[in-house]
Amino acid sequence: MAHWFHRNSLKATTNHKFELKIPHPTDATKKLLSDLKISRARLLDLIRNANNTSDTIDPAFLSYLSLLYGFMWEVEKADEEGQQFGRPNPSKLRSVFGFKWTHTLLGSTTRTSADSIYEAANMSMNIGLWFMKHAAMIAAKDDISMDEAKDVHTMLRRAAGIFTFVQTEFLPQLLNPPILGSDLDPRVINAYINQCTAEAQEVTVARAIELKHNPSLISALANETSKLFLDAANTLRPFKPEISMQWIKYLELKAAFYQSYAYNYCGINLLSMDKCGEAIKALQESESCLNKAKALCQVYAKTNGPASRVKVDQHAVFKRLAPSVKLALDKGNRENGLIYHHTIPGEVPALDTKATFGLVSPIDFQMPTPNSLWNLGTYPSLVGVSPAKTSSERDLPPVKEEAVHQTSKEPKNESGCTLQ
Repeated sequence: MAHWFHRNSLKATTNHKFELKIPHPTDATKKLLSDLKISRARLLDLIRNANNTSDTIDPAFLSYLSLLYGFMWEVEKADEEGQQFGRPNPSKLRSVFGFKWTHTLLGSTTRTSADSIYEAANMSMNIGLWFMKHAAMIAAKDDISMDEAKDVHTMLRRAAGIFTFVQTEFLPQLLNPPILGSDLDPRVINAYINQCTAEAQEVTVARAIELKHNPSLISALANETSKLFLDAANTLRPFKPEISMQWIKYLELKAAFYQSYAYNYCGINLLSMDKCGEAIKALQESESCLNKAKALCQVYAKTNGPASRVKVDQHAVFKRLAPSVKLALDKGNRENGLIYHHTIPGEVPALDTKATFGLVSPIDFQMPTPNSLWNLGTYPSLVGVSPAKTSSERDLPPVKEEAVHQTSKEPKNESGCTLQ
């Protein structure tokens, strides 16, 4: 697991008052609308800081969704034990509020929709981004323990789970199809899911290297990780290059880097099997992929985009792979000249196409049940209320995110990754 990640900025949104013209509001209705306003503002404030803990973010996120629930789905009055029955129908209150959000690849101008599921989906995307940023924060510590490495792994899987939930549960329910290129565009969500999954697998690859697992397993895991990064890059290619290119170059360089890892350990494995000619060819390919990754680092560092610039090739994980490839290639050439005298094949050896262990899957996210305020007759009392007026679109400044510490210490382990 490298301690450098590309992190897009949080999505911006306007403040929301949750005000409605209700002839005879009940105390429960007043409290619901007040709590919605406070809960949303608090959640947006909390996620500005990646140093906060998931124990802080989780209840704030679930609380907001539970308060918003009745504006997304009908709430039947609960029985005496508070149980809800049956699959909820779309709420008759879905369009009473208009919500404004910016989108990663669409610049600073808001896109408004009078749809509470649009709100839930965009807020969920922001929470997924927070989990990615939180994982990067942990990975960037001076000394990272194995428990913290597991936390990085878990946070990235949770982010992937939230993005998957948005894709499978919220998108089909939207009143209007997602805007092309928006964060709710299925291609953008796929890019985030694949990126999170690949980055979680970086932890697995690093752990396998530290524990000196079989080179063929490490090669297969690295190959699968490379393919996930490349799949994410490919889904973003149709979008405007001036905004998407930085993100694409990050994904491409990670794909090339892990392809180099895959061929390096493929070559090491072939050497152990006395297939010296094939090993040399695999290690030559590893060297070629690493050079490609280094070239992409230079492009990435100079490309404008929604993430802060970093000098990727100066990180220890890059510095450690090159000597490893050279050492293995020198050994192969030396042994081939002295012992094997194998012809180096023209074709690169095939990599394992599927790892048998260590593949990552998202952690499923579950929608919370409605807040208890909805069970006090609040839903029927609001049905028929006039929708609030929505204002025109506007440009919003970037979210002011709190700074996160970035280590400058060199890891003391074999892979150059921030694992101990």
